[in-house]
Amino acid sequence: MALTLRQIDAFRAVMVTGTLTEAAVHLGISQPAISRLIADMETEIGYRLFERIGRRVTPTGEAAILIEEVKRALVGLDQIREAALEIGRFRYARLRLLTVPTIASAVTTDLIKAFSACHPDTFISLEVRPEEAAVDWLVTQQCDLGIVTGIPEAAACVSEPLMVVPACCALPAQHPLSAKPVITPEDLADQSFVSFRPDNPFRSEVDNLFARSGVERIMRYEGRTTESICSMVAAGMGVSLVGPLGLDGTPRHDGIVIRPFEPAPAVEISLIRSRHRPLAAMAQAFITVLESRLKQNA
Repeated sequence: MALTLRQIDAFRAVMVTGTLTEAAVHLGISQPAISRLIADMETEIGYRLFERIGRRVTPTGEAAILIEEVKRALVGLDQIREAALEIGRFRYARLRLLTVPTIASAVTTDLIKAFSACHPDTFISLEVRPEEAAVDWLVTQQCDLGIVTGIPEAAACVSEPLMVVPACCALPAQHPLSAKPVITPEDLADQSFVSFRPDNPFRSEVDNLFARSGVERIMRYEGRTTESICSMVAAGMGVSLVGPLGLDGTPRHDGIVIRPFEPAPAVEISLIRSRHRPLAAMAQAFITVLESRLKQNA
C-alpha cells in the first residue's frame, strides 16, 4: 500500500483545523472516515502524526516537519488544478512573473499593464519574494520570468540588465524640506526615517551611505515594499529614500513630494529567467513589450 492523495488531504485538513470534526466538515466526509484516513496514513509511514486529547488533536513533532513538505508538494497540484480550470474556460495563455518588494508596486505593475494592453486574454500571475530568495523561487517554482533589483549571480539563471535609476528622497507633501531642490544626507539628520526591512539589499546601501556621512536618523518605521513605505511617508510618519515608482523612472505617489538626493544610491533593475528551461511564447512576448517600453522612455 502507498500513501494516497485522500490521506494527505485529510492530514492537511486536521493540521489546519485542529480537530477531526472540523476537518471532516472541511472535506465533506464523516468523522470516522477522516479518522480512518489518518490511521491508515500513520500505519503506512510507521509513526504517529497526532496525539488525541479529547476532541482535539495535537500534532507530533514529525507531523510539524511533514506538513511543510506537503505544502510544497501541493503547490504543484494547485497549479495543475488552476491550469485545468483555465483550459476549461479557454484561457490557454498564461504568464507567471516573479518580482521583489522594492519594485513590485511600481516598475512591475507598469510592465504588466502595458503587456495586458497588447495581450488582453493572457492570464498573469505575479509572485513577490524577498531579493535573497528570488532566484531560488524562480527556478524551483517554475515562473517564466523575474524582474529584480541588482544582477543576481547564479548558475541556474540568466540575468539581463534593464535600467539603472538613482534613488530619490520621499517627503510628506507639507514637509519643510520640500522647498529644497536637492536633498542631502545632512538634511535628514535627526529626521524620522522610514526604512526598508533589514533583509532588503537597498536598505544596506542606504544605511552605509548615512554611516559614511556621519548622519544619525531616527529609525522608527520599516516596510517591505515601496508602496508601504510611501504610504507611511504620505501619512507624515517620516521621510525615506526610495527607488523608481514607475517604469520611466519618474517617482509618483499621492501625498508625497519627491526630490533628487545626492549622493544617490543607484537602483539597478534586471530581468532573470531559468537557464535550464525554454522561454515560453508569452514570456517572449512580455520581453518584446518590455523592450518597447524601455525604448520609449530612453
